[in-house]
Formats: sequence, C-alpha cells, structure tokens
Amino acid sequence: MPTPPRPLPQRPPTLRDVAEIAQVSIKTVSNVVNDYPYVKQATRDRVLAAIAQVGYRPQAAAQQLRTGASGLITLALPSLTFTYYSDIAQAFIDEAQRRGRTVVLHTTSAGPEAERTVLQGFERVLGDGVIFNPLQLWEEELARMERTSQPTVFIGEHLPEQLPRGCDYVKIDNEGASFEATSLLLDQGRRRLAFLGAIPSAHGVQPHSSGTLRRDGFLRALAAHGLDPSAATIQEVGDWHRQDGADGAEALLERLPEVDGIVCGNDDLAIGVLSRLRRHGRRVPEDVAVIGYDDTPDAPFTSPPLTTVSPDKQALATTVLDLLIERIGGYDGPPRTVMTPYDLVVRESTALLPA
Repeated sequence: MPTPPRPLPQRPPTLRDVAEIAQVSIKTVSNVVNDYPYVKQATRDRVLAAIAQVGYRPQAAAQQLRTGASGLITLALPSLTFTYYSDIAQAFIDEAQRRGRTVVLHTTSAGPEAERTVLQGFERVLGDGVIFNPLQLWEEELARMERTSQPTVFIGEHLPEQLPRGCDYVKIDNEGASFEATSLLLDQGRRRLAFLGAIPSAHGVQPHSSGTLRRDGFLRALAAHGLDPSAATIQEVGDWHRQDGADGAEALLERLPEVDGIVCGNDDLAIGVLSRLRRHGRRVPEDVAVIGYDDTPDAPFTSPPLTTVSPDKQALATTVLDLLIERIGGYDGPPRTVMTPYDLVVRESTALLPA
C-alpha cells in the first residue's frame, strides 16, 4: 500500500489571516496590534475578535523591524548556580512582565570572552537593551570604552569609576553593609573575628569586586572598634559555593581555633560554614556567630537561622528597569550611578549571649 502523504506543518497565523477574517486592511490590523488610538472602536473589536479566533501573536522580530523596538531585554548574569543570581533574575523577570516586557536570560559562565561578547554587542541583537553583571572582565577594559554598543545598565561591583556613555550603573553599598554586619558582632563583645570569602587571583584583587568591598567593610569595622585591621584573619576560598564555605571553615579553624565570629562573603559560604562548625561540635551562636550576605531563600531555614545582609532586590529591579527603559526611549545623558538600599536581617545565628 502506498504510504499516505505526511501532513504539512501548520504555519502560524499572520496579519493577512486576521485581516481577511475581519475584512479590513493589513495596515488596520497592525494599527490595532500596536494599539494606535485612531481606530474606530467597532473596527478594533472586529480585529480583536479575529485575532482571538486564529490565535495570532505578534512576532518580536517583525515588531523590531517595524518599530525599532522588540519589547525584549537581555539579562546577562555570571551564572544561575549562585542562589543570589537566580533570585535577582526572578525579580527582573517579574518586574519586566509588569511593564509588558520580556527578559531574555543569558549567562556568561563560559568566561571573559562570553562577557566580552555582551560588552561589545552580540552578533545578533537580543533585544532593545542589556542589564549586565560583569564578573571576569578587568575594569581597565571597561574604562577604555567610549560608548556601550546598546542601551545598558550595569549591576554588580566590577565597574571602573569612569563609565562609558550609553549606560548607567545600579549598585549596593557592599562595604557599608559589611561594616554594619561586622559591627553587630563587635558590639556584642566578640573580638576573635574572621572574614571568610576572599578569592585569590593571579592578577591580583579587583578593587571593586564584591568580595574586596565586603572584606574592606569588615576591616573598617575592626578599626572603628579599636582593633588592628592589619592583624585581622582573612580566610581565602576557591569560590563562593557551599562546599567552598565548608572547606574554608575547616582551614579557618586550624588557623584560628578560638574564632568567635565569622563574617561570610555570601549566604552559600555561610551555609557551608554552619555545616562544618556542627561537624566540629562548635555551637552557633554560643561558640561562634555567623553572618551571611544576600538573604537567600534558605537563610531563614538553616540551623540556626542565618543572620544576613538583605539587598532590596525589588528596588534593584525597579531602579534598573526605570533607567534602562529611559535609555531605550532615547535618553542619552551622562552615565548615572544609583545606590539601592539593604537591610541587616538579624536571626539566631548571631543571637546575643546572656551576660
């Protein structure tokens, strides 16, 4: 028996299909889709009914060709394996949706070249603008740029003082937050403190990295409380994951067995520290107080619940999108730098001990 012909794939509905059903021109359908005001209500209703009947959806690429704008925003983050980045990605996605825009996620975990691709402009434009958190590019490379390849808002800490035109920068006061977190322990009378989270680099430490700024806040708090910052214990780690925190705690306990407070570079490190302290029979907070950074969803559920710095992720997403949408809309003023707030969320891992 002859094989029956395979049915051809059904093509998506087009503007022409909608126009034929509504008995109007393709231009009229386009006007309705783009919400132009000068369309009679009866005609608009007929076109909307035809759109619903055939299931027509505008194509972003076609929209970009017509209007120069796609409604898409690229969010370029170092990795989604860090809890903080996945959290802020969700905050950006939710806020963009409230504004009728779509976020395209792009990770630069492949290394500096992946970040350079974002900085120099993708081979194919992936939207109207970019939210970019560089992590591995050296600040000198950013400082040499005269202008970003498309409207851009930077987040994170790896940025030079002088920014290129066409961009803005939204950040959190990492040093101030770490100063406040460390001061909490010092005000409790703890004096054998350590900072866990420094990452060694063959090229030296970037002056504006998160780890460097949080370490500097730790050291500044020691000095403000009459302790010698040059004698402080700074524990290096391989990265900022939970296993790195556990390994770092192991090394720290060998170096400073009498440690009574640990300020960690992020919550993932702190969770690893808590697990290793339990293995060594060190009680938290009775023997050692522990502080994290980021207020990730796991922080309230650790044992004990983790004191941590909580960046205002909603304020970050709102501020970034406000600035980026202004850039997309044509604003071409000098780069703006905006600081967003944070809170120190005090939980049981730093509970005040009875006198």
